[in-house]
Amino acid sequence: MRCRAMTKKSNASVSIRIRLDQKTLDLIDELAGANGRQRFIKDAILWKLDEELPPMLMELAEEIDQLKTRVEHLETEQSTSVYLDELNDLTKTKVCRDDLDRKLLAYFLQHEGATTPELALALTGSQGKRRTILDRLDKINERAKSILGVEIVMHRKGIIKGKRGAWWLVNKKQLV
Repeated sequence: MRCRAMTKKSNASVSIRIRLDQKTLDLIDELAGANGRQRFIKDAILWKLDEELPPMLMELAEEIDQLKTRVEHLETEQSTSVYLDELNDLTKTKVCRDDLDRKLLAYFLQHEGATTPELALALTGSQGKRRTILDRLDKINERAKSILGVEIVMHRKGIIKGKRGAWWLVNKKQLV
């Protein structure tokens, strides 16, 4: 077998010369046609490479994806817990009913504002839970108004800081 580099600058391919017996060459011509030898041999080599490499590479890719997911989860949990610690006891126990309410307020402490689809995706994993988030925000505001005397978040319809129709933290001092 002999290899030589092609002189074309735009195409960095290498020409390979192989010796085949006549029986094999006839079989290739029969399957690929007389003018399709090169394409057939190239496809056969690529197919063979694809057949042998992917299992190992696929396992590595899956492990990397799992690690990315774990790291993202840990980063999210860590950032949420830092902001949850900032909430005062009155807010944690009286204004918030459960962990979802506390996570909502921690999200606002971290990001200042968000749309209901953003909140739903970040906290429940589905944008379809917008209504749940909206109901929670309304209830949090009702409890905050009766306990703290002020609303905590406010919905603004216009475009503010690149977000249209978003909820914004308005009384941070009451939360921390």
